[in-house]
Amino acid sequence: MAREHLRRGLFLRPLLDTERDPDVLNTVIAAYTNYCLPEEAPAVLVHARHTHPVVRGSAALNLSVDTGTGPAEQQEVAAAFLRLAADPVPGTRASALHKFTLVPFDSPELRAVMAAHLADPHLDVRLEAAAGLALRGDERGLTVLDEIGHGIKHFRSHGAARLDMVRDMLRVRTAADDQGR
Repeated sequence: MAREHLRRGLFLRPLLDTERDPDVLNTVIAAYTNYCLPEEAPAVLVHARHTHPVVRGSAALNLSVDTGTGPAEQQEVAAAFLRLAADPVPGTRASALHKFTLVPFDSPELRAVMAAHLADPHLDVRLEAAAGLALRGDERGLTVLDEIGHGIKHFRSHGAARLDMVRDMLRVRTAADDQGR
């Protein structure tokens, strides 16, 4: 079954190199990353530098730093996310920063990028940057998460669900750390 699933996606790989329409390429990237093996996903990396914002956004949304790949591939994808975190489109910045809440990587450069976005004018970007720092035990992230929480007036407010998810992640991490002691 898994082999059949992957075979169905084989026709997508050449389209990553030949498709010129940004909206179609967006769909190709999403479909390809859904079908491909983790080690094949870096074929999408070139699109993280695409001139069209829809394509860069698709790369940020659909790529992931797979811990099952080698360190060189992980570093390459992480570097792409660091670049995408500076994208002029807020959704692309938020998607790139969100990826760092899902992996255990940490470095002074990564923390500096996240810290720079703590004052971003867009809530989603600020929230993802704060989440990434907080999940690494950085107090600056916790402070901004508290500020965001005070600004949310209703559980249906923009950012409320993501903030709840981040708080749950922090609780789980704290509980795990307490059990490990």
